[in-house]
Amino acid sequence: MNISIITVNYNSSGNTIKLLESLKNQTDKDFNVFVVDNNSEDVKKLMEYRTDETNIVFVNNDKNLGFSGGNNVGIKKALGDGADWILLLNNDTWVENDFIHRLKANLEGKGGIMGLAINEGNPNASHGQGRTVYAGKIQWLKPTLIHTPTSQVGYPQVYAIGGAMAIRKKVFEKIGFLDEKYFLYFEDADYSVRARKAGVPVEFAPEIRVYHSVSASTKKLGSPMLLRYHYRNALYFNFKNGPWYIKLLVWPWSWFVAVKQILKLAAGRNIEESKAILAGVVDFYKNNYGKLHD
Repeated sequence: MNISIITVNYNSSGNTIKLLESLKNQTDKDFNVFVVDNNSEDVKKLMEYRTDETNIVFVNNDKNLGFSGGNNVGIKKALGDGADWILLLNNDTWVENDFIHRLKANLEGKGGIMGLAINEGNPNASHGQGRTVYAGKIQWLKPTLIHTPTSQVGYPQVYAIGGAMAIRKKVFEKIGFLDEKYFLYFEDADYSVRARKAGVPVEFAPEIRVYHSVSASTKKLGSPMLLRYHYRNALYFNFKNGPWYIKLLVWPWSWFVAVKQILKLAAGRNIEESKAILAGVVDFYKNNYGKLHD
């Protein structure tokens, strides 16, 4: 089984090196790692990392392509290198020493998408602490999607979380790559929805766990910009993937959001946040996708 791990770095080389160190110590060393850097300021620190125990390929992008674009670059290189399975791992995750061994056992005989459990948000999570989530939950007309802390994820309105998601080669051949219009947020939910519509199984391995420092990279963008991405992408996701009645409701929902933010601005409340949310709605109407600029 030829497994390639893809991780995207953006101004957080310390986290990426921590992940690489955990991969260096695997009991099963038969896998490849593709580290994609999205034009980081601290890329020199990452490029200086060396180990003879892991096969690592570094890829430098000349601009920030976001989560979707950065991963797509790595995915295409890994597939060209003969990968059977692609594992997307956030660069601010780390794994235990038998992770690859246990993952291969779970992927044997599978043919679609496999979501892994993620222990979120606790610096001591490697000692069994922290909140573990098993899937994301699709909720229509919401600006954010939640992660569910139950391992009973067999119902259809769930998706594999992009921070720890394994994808079989033939899935890319059938439905293509991550949608780069999102840049950041919702692309993993979008991919699971597209997969199910194409008859690709989306399954979960609750016994395979990775450890995650939540939003260690994205928080550097700043809260207002994150809100702008969330609202723009939520509108796009719902209009693209929702049932017919949700596609219709996207328009009044966007008007409601806009009016609410205008009223907040008139009252002088949360001015920067409201401006960002309004900008996200305008981005959707103007088909302004991909990386946003101030």
